[in-house]
Amino acid sequence: MKSEETDILVIGAGPAGLVAARKAAEKEADVIVLEEHEEIGQPCHCAGLLSIKGLERIGVPADGPYVQNKVKGARFFSPSGLSFTVEKDEPVAHIIDRGLFDRFLAQKATEAGVRISLKKEAKSIERGEKGVNIQLGKEKFFAKMGIDAEGVSSRIIKAMGLKSLNRDLILSGLQYDLKNVSVDPRYVEVHTGRKIAPGFFVWVIPLSQDKARVGLGCKGVNPKELLDEFVRGRFRDEDDLERGNVRSGLVITGGPIDRTFDDRFLVVGDAAGQVKPTTGGGVILGGICASIAGETAAEAVTSGDCSASFLSRYENLWKDELSKDFRMMLLARRVMNRLSDRTLDKLFNVVIKDNLQGLFSAEGDMDFQSGVLLNMLRKKEILGVLPSFLRSLIPF
Repeated sequence: MKSEETDILVIGAGPAGLVAARKAAEKEADVIVLEEHEEIGQPCHCAGLLSIKGLERIGVPADGPYVQNKVKGARFFSPSGLSFTVEKDEPVAHIIDRGLFDRFLAQKATEAGVRISLKKEAKSIERGEKGVNIQLGKEKFFAKMGIDAEGVSSRIIKAMGLKSLNRDLILSGLQYDLKNVSVDPRYVEVHTGRKIAPGFFVWVIPLSQDKARVGLGCKGVNPKELLDEFVRGRFRDEDDLERGNVRSGLVITGGPIDRTFDDRFLVVGDAAGQVKPTTGGGVILGGICASIAGETAAEAVTSGDCSASFLSRYENLWKDELSKDFRMMLLARRVMNRLSDRTLDKLFNVVIKDNLQGLFSAEGDMDFQSGVLLNMLRKKEILGVLPSFLRSLIPF
């Protein structure tokens, strides 16, 4: 039986796994990444909307071959069609090609000394006194410690005795790449309402003036039926509309898992639930956590202490930086999920009437949302519209 040894074994070559691996290798740890698919960046389940500030925070150039478009804001639509716009003077986000993006991250990881092994699906994992063993058919990998970056469908977490994601808070997602449509390339669209996307929303992400990535998340209903109906309505005047890539996936809205570390083991990214509950985006916040994980793992193997006690600093560090934002985004998601379409329309009326969208434009941050969310939820105009049982959830 073929066997390989390394300091750190990362399972999964998505953004979180690749960032963690690169950070660990930059600290001179020996790192191997195992990826079950035959190509980095495939299959793609991501809408690809990433903030420019966020890219810089995880050490990725804001301009690169993976950038398809730049947007300066978003237009929000209520169930009845009321709308307001949140925007900045300059672009705030890039729409990226996730395949190219992931391959760029893989290149940077490789340049740092990471070894990436494709078509390697982890079948089982065992933890011993000196490290972890990963079984892949006739191959076996041994490492002083492991980092789980498998994504939403991680199987390793349970095998290592940690609690996995709450499946009740994971939604079905579907998106199409459309051609020959009319969209404003400067703005993302967000469409709300229980009838079009129960439990979430519909997004229209412009790739250019005549191309868009359109998708939704939903709970308890067929996403294809809902998305097809939305496309027919939104682009009813587009006679030459063409549907290109079709991507399905899962949307995480439940926030981080209870514990992201154990003896010789860390969990990062989607597998750890390090995803914005408000939007389902996980590349940036997951990447921030992955950077901390990679550096912590490297320090652990260098010091010879891969115990849970030492590795707990990973969770302490990412929580110090992000726990407030996760709490507020979870609260906002809970409130949104319980709003009727009628109440949503009332909220839009209030925002438009009192020009509250200016608060989002001035203070909003795509990734660190706690400040603007708390300020918005505390507005008396907003509180006056919310049912009493929802007002009781908001911290004062």
